Formats: sequence, structure tokens, C-alpha cells
Amino acid sequence: MSAQPLLAQDDQGSETDRSFWRRGAIALLLWSMLLAISLGVQLDDRADEVAHILHFGDEAALRGDHGMIAELDSWREDLNDSNQKIMLLHGFLWVAGAMLVFLLSLRMHHEAQQRKRAEQEKRENEVEFRTAMEATTVGLFRIKDMRFDYVNPAMAKMYGYSPQEFLAMSPMDIVVPEEREWIRDNTARRAAGEPGYPYEFTSLKRDGDTFHSLVWSNRILYRGKPSTVGTILDISQRIHAEKELKQAIEALAASNMELERFAYIASHDLQDPLRLIVQNSQLLERNSQATLPPQEQEYLDAILGNGRKMMSLLEDLLAFTRITSKTSPFAVVDSKDALAQALRSLRDTIEEAGALVISGRLPVVLGDASQLALLFQHLIANAVKFRRRHQPSQVHIQGEIENGQVRFSVRDNGIGIAAEHRDQIFKVFRRLHDDDSYPGTGIGLAICKRIIDRHHGRIWMEEAPGGGSEFFFTLPAVETPAQSATPTKQ
Repeated sequence: MSAQPLLAQDDQGSETDRSFWRRGAIALLLWSMLLAISLGVQLDDRADEVAHILHFGDEAALRGDHGMIAELDSWREDLNDSNQKIMLLHGFLWVAGAMLVFLLSLRMHHEAQQRKRAEQEKRENEVEFRTAMEATTVGLFRIKDMRFDYVNPAMAKMYGYSPQEFLAMSPMDIVVPEEREWIRDNTARRAAGEPGYPYEFTSLKRDGDTFHSLVWSNRILYRGKPSTVGTILDISQRIHAEKELKQAIEALAASNMELERFAYIASHDLQDPLRLIVQNSQLLERNSQATLPPQEQEYLDAILGNGRKMMSLLEDLLAFTRITSKTSPFAVVDSKDALAQALRSLRDTIEEAGALVISGRLPVVLGDASQLALLFQHLIANAVKFRRRHQPSQVHIQGEIENGQVRFSVRDNGIGIAAEHRDQIFKVFRRLHDDDSYPGTGIGLAICKRIIDRHHGRIWMEEAPGGGSEFFFTLPAVETPAQSATPTKQ
């Protein structure tokens, strides 16, 4: 709002104030005139009565009627007292009327000031609102009687029209012909009272170009008449970006599938020739053990060792690819059964290490039973393998329901994992020790991570109290009347 209109409004307000006080002064003058006339009439009547009293007094004096003279004197004194009371009453009425006129003028002036301030605030708010609407980059519009009643500059620029040209246009003029029917139906439903919701349509620009747009409109009462107001956005870039992202995701998924198929086929098909190499090397060792020179025997031992390691690596790689390629549908799984299956597979390993596996509460979960058993198997095997020397391995397993998920923990008293390596242990072929200290392929924890990812859970590792490692992972919970809390030992 410019300074000149505000100054004009101030001058207009001052003139309004002077007008109120002029009307108050006129009202007070009229009131004074009415009281003066009333007072004059009443005093004139009293003057006539005084004249009669004086006339009767003169006659009584000629007759020597002293009684009449005394009575007339008393009557004249009463008239004088009455005149004083009349003058006092009119004086009181004038003061009361003046105060009333002043208070009424003051009240009217106050109400006028309030109305003036309210109107000024309304004008300023309208100016600020219009300024905000015209400054925003979002298209804004108002429709009345199926004609644009207002559009902001951003919307006009969006379509290539001027705001004035929009005022003669219908909403259908900015919609491609093939979509106008359902837009018209949608507008009719909105006019019938259906709540507004965002929807997309293809917009038609002045030069014939089109773009994807998102509109959100609703019905309101504007100045007592039903109108439609809303916003419109050009979402062409978003649609294009979403399309490119979808294509990239599909290409990445296809690439991952091809890589998994290659890894599966390679690990599966390489097992047979590798198995033959190991078997033939074993036969050669058995048949020529007494005749082979020491150096050639060392070569043969290296072939056998690396062959067995390669077979173990291929088996783990095949198990890793099967996490997503050979799957079963999710079902209700009793985690006690999954743990029992894992312990059966590890019976010899546990007995050989003299390990103790203790389980606490194990709730029912939703998942792939065979993969959950494999998950427990790798975590327990990992805990038993990385045990402290000259100390029996102990593994504690339990689960707790938290916010619709079961958080399992597998805690051991082993050698633990340094904090700087905890982000690397779930990657494929990532090993922290050499084969002489702790043999393995470095895929076990990667398999656990892949299983948890397929179940939309989370897996992480922390240092266990008193040393060792504690692995946590989450799985979807299943509500049951009772969950087992009976501890078992192996």
C-alpha cells in the first residue's frame, strides 16, 4: 500500500472526527434553544401572575385590607421560589442534555473509529494477501459461474495468458480436449459438496504445448456467492524424474537379477569340476604318497587345501544367492523351532567346542522358516568359532516384542569385534582374521544381513557386557495368546 492513499485516509479520518463534533455542537445548540424557549414560556406565565398579584395588592391597599395584602405577599414569594426552581430545573436539564449529547457523540465517534480501523485493517490485509498471491510461484485461481474470477501472475505465466485474458476464459479452456469430460464431471461433484482432493490432468497452454499439472481445489463462499478456489502446479519435471527413476530401478533390478543368476549358475556349475579336481588330487595323494618327492607332495597338499577352500566358498556363495532366488512364502514361524533346526545342524560343532547354547523367550514371528533357521545357524556358528582360548563358549539367545516387531539378541563371550570393523562385517568376503587363526569364507554374516533385508528388518552388532559380541536383529511379530518363556540348553 502506497503512502499517498494512507495520507488520504488520515485526512478523511480527521474530517470524520470534525464532522462528529460539529453534529454534537448542533445537537447541543438545539437542546439549549428548546430549554430556553421552555424557560421563557414558563417565566412569562409567572410574570403575568405577578402582575395580577400587584394589581390586587394596589386595590387591597386602597381598601385598607391588610389581610389580603399579607396573603398576596405570601403568594408573590411562592411565585419567586417557583421561578427559581424552574430556572434550576432547566439548568439541570441543560447540563444533563449536554452530557448526554457529549457521551453519545463520544460513543458514536469511538464506534466510527473502530469501524474505520477495521476497514483499514481489512484493506491492508487484502493488499497484503493479494501481494502474497501475486508474488508466489504457485498458480492460484478463483472460479465463479464456470469462469475464472481471479488468477495470479504465476498461473498466467504458466499458461501464456495475461491475468486479464483469463477473466474471459472457462476452466475447460486450459484442459486438453480428451480430458475435459471427466474434469467437468469432477467440477460438478465439487460444486455438489464433495470434498476437494488433489488430482492430475494434462494442461493446454496458449501456444498449444501441454504439460502435466497437479490441482487442488475446494468450494467456498466468497462475498456471499459460491466459488471455487485452488492451486495448480506444473509437475512435468517430477513426472519425468519419476519415469527416469523407475526405469533406473527396473534396469538395476534386472542387472541384479542377472548378477544373481550368474553367481548362482557359476557357483553351481563350478562345483562338479572342482569336486573332480579335489577327488583326483586325493586319489593321486593316496596312490603316490610314498613315491612323491617332498616338494611335489607340498604342491599336492596346496592343491587339495585350496580346492577344499574353493568348494566351501562356492557352497557359501550358492547359499548367498539362494536367499532371494530360492525362497518360500512368509508364514507364521515359531522361532523355537527355527533355533532347534539350527542346533541340529550344528550338533557336532557345538559338542566338539564344548559350547553351551541357552535360549530364553522366543516369540512367534512372520517369515521364511528355513531362512530363519539358517540365520540362527550362522550366528551361533560364528559365536562358537570366535571363542576365547581355554574358555568354554556360551551363547545366549532371546527375543522381546517391541512396537510390532521382535528384537532378537545372540550374545556370546568370545573375542568380540573392534568398533571400527562393525560396519564392515556384514559385507561379502569381508574377513578380519587369516585362515590359520580362524578359517572361513567371510560370507556367513553377509547371508544373515541378506536374510534380514528380505524380511524388512535390521541387524547390527554391539559389544556384549563383560566382553564378547552381541548381535541384534528384528523380525515382524505375530500376536499370540501366549509366548514361550521356557529356557532350554544345548
